[in-house]
Amino acid sequence: MDIMAYFTTSFKRLMIFTVAFVILLNTFTSVRADDTIEENAANIDLLWMLICAVLVFMMQAGFMCLESGIIRNKNNINVALKNVSDFGISIVCYWIIGYGIMFGSSKSGFIGFDDFFFDPSGTETSGQAMTFFIFQSMFCATAASIISGAVAERLKFNSYLVITAIVGTILYPVVGHWAWANSDDMFGGDGSTGWLYNLGFIDFAGSTIVHSTGGWIGLAIILIIGPRSGRFIEGKVRKFAPSNLPLSVLGVLLLGFGWHGFNGGSNLILDEAVPGILLNTFLAAAAGIVACLLFWGLQNDTAPAGDLINGLLAGLVAVTASANWITPLGAVIIGAGGGLVALYATRLLERLELDDPVGAIPVHLAGGVFGTLVLPFFAAEEHLIGNGNLTDYTGNVRINQFIAQIIGVMAVGTYTFSLSYILLNSINNYNTLRVSQEAEDIGLNIAEHDSSSDQIDLLKIMQYQNDTGDLSVRGPEDLFTEAGQIGYHYNILMDSLEESDKIMRKQKDDLEIAMEKAQTANQAKSDFLAKMSHELRTPLNAIIGYSEMLIEEADDDGLDTYSEDLTKINSSGEHLLTLINDILDLSKIEAGKMDLHIEEFDFEPLLKQVEATAKPLVEKNKNKFVIKSKTKKLKLLNDQTKLRQILFNMLSNAAKFTKKGTVTLSISKNTNDIIFAVTDTGIGMNEEQLSKVFEEFTQAESSTAKDYGGTGLGLPISKMMTEMMGGEMKVESEEGKGTTFSIIIPIRVKEKE
Repeated sequence: MDIMAYFTTSFKRLMIFTVAFVILLNTFTSVRADDTIEENAANIDLLWMLICAVLVFMMQAGFMCLESGIIRNKNNINVALKNVSDFGISIVCYWIIGYGIMFGSSKSGFIGFDDFFFDPSGTETSGQAMTFFIFQSMFCATAASIISGAVAERLKFNSYLVITAIVGTILYPVVGHWAWANSDDMFGGDGSTGWLYNLGFIDFAGSTIVHSTGGWIGLAIILIIGPRSGRFIEGKVRKFAPSNLPLSVLGVLLLGFGWHGFNGGSNLILDEAVPGILLNTFLAAAAGIVACLLFWGLQNDTAPAGDLINGLLAGLVAVTASANWITPLGAVIIGAGGGLVALYATRLLERLELDDPVGAIPVHLAGGVFGTLVLPFFAAEEHLIGNGNLTDYTGNVRINQFIAQIIGVMAVGTYTFSLSYILLNSINNYNTLRVSQEAEDIGLNIAEHDSSSDQIDLLKIMQYQNDTGDLSVRGPEDLFTEAGQIGYHYNILMDSLEESDKIMRKQKDDLEIAMEKAQTANQAKSDFLAKMSHELRTPLNAIIGYSEMLIEEADDDGLDTYSEDLTKINSSGEHLLTLINDILDLSKIEAGKMDLHIEEFDFEPLLKQVEATAKPLVEKNKNKFVIKSKTKKLKLLNDQTKLRQILFNMLSNAAKFTKKGTVTLSISKNTNDIIFAVTDTGIGMNEEQLSKVFEEFTQAESSTAKDYGGTGLGLPISKMMTEMMGGEMKVESEEGKGTTFSIIIPIRVKEKE
């Protein structure tokens, strides 16, 4: 118990001593603060500006995320590196030349001429001047970054660096001098002013000086380099899929966060005005996106992601000119107006076929001009009256301020657009600013930086496999990325395809061997038939000849019994000879040994020969033979013998399958061709029979061979001969009603070389 009492007493004494020490320390600190209150206030102002400069620097990350996410995968690395590089180039150029032009001793209010290679070391205001330089250099970097989005996906990387250098030296600093030359009065400046400031032009944090400057330069460049390939096709606007839309949204949020430093730091001191400035900035951003949501909602449509993103940013840009002079209600109206202006400006650019991938011109140019021009109508009247530099044009302070704003907007636009267009167009004529078509197609990540990705590597492998047919190559696998997962499953597919390919190649090799053997056997068959047919024809001709002689002698001697048998022998020999001749013709065609003997002849004698030969055959089955010819005197250049054989085969086929009907031979011609059609009223054919009618040794149906006879070679041979002449044979038939075979052949057949 004694020990517990001891510790309790000691603890109470320690607490009393600690409280007394804190009170004493606070007393001394208060005395010190009272002695240096002005110095502390100045230091707090500098600290505020440095914090705001860091916030503005964060906007670089916002621009990078916004632009990288909204353009295509194949160019996102290029855009990210541009945002990093333009920061470095613009800051260095601004340090060497830009700051001196913007805040140096003014020459007639148009340009500064000292403080180059800025270094205030050793001066009484060195700390303040350095802080001011850091803050202002962030504005210069912002103006340069705006351009990056407008020219994305088709501008050379080195061209962009040159443009950034021009912006940081002779474009942004000059217009900055016109309006803000005296902003450094508290930071070691000489108090000189620019000509726009002297007219009473107001642009608090740069709606025109920073944002529309970047927009005007971006507009000049896209007029020079043109749209991305495929963006506008026959008057239609093509949308490109963004690489990572959530990343763009993150970029917008980072920009909104950094914008509070952009506007809040422009007050240059931390006083009671800063909360109002930040509130107006905050409200304008919200109003910009809400206005776009309402615009699409009233049309019962879903707002495009681009309009929402740009609506928020345009609201911020619009309020930047007047954030310190307006009420919260004015901020909401200006922010909403900025969002809608950007929305309509986007459609206008598309109608004019001006390609701005991220909407930099609608947001920064259109939004900036809008915010600058509406300032007089929403600014508190006491601020307008307190603008001692404002010229009285009309007696109405708001109209006077509006005139000053118009002059400022026009002056900045004319200077930045004209000078940038002239300079960059001249450079473009000497060294093209735009990348080649090939570089644009493969993407600037590879073309400009030799940077690849899982998607690109996979596409390269697919292209390689398409070009070479090599299925052994595999794509990158990474189960933690979308492209890697696609590569994993693609490789599984390739494993299956490669295995199937091996099987198919083996089957193909086997088939080729079998095909080669079949072709050899077929050739041997054709050669055998050609030789055997020739060997058989000689004795058959003798048999036919002797049988005819014996028939005559039997008839003379009155030996009717022998005459009848000899007639059967003669008929069988003729049938067998016809069969052998057909086989011989077929084998010659298959072996490629049949030639056309082209000669010029009159068609009329040929027709009479065909009629004389076919008429008895047609009338044998009590058929009527009709010839309808629309040609009279005509000379043909063809193989007369084979043409006669084709026509006879067609007529004999019709005569065979027609009984007590009509067989009609129709002849007509056009400019280059002669057309023969043989129509009968015979048994006809169905669809299945039609599909087999030109197959060798096959008749339309097996029963017809038994009932009508024939080898099934006449029509296939006729078709092959017709095709040798450069013509074609067709057939039309209806079962039970008849058939029409027709051939179309050139009037003048060309000999094969």
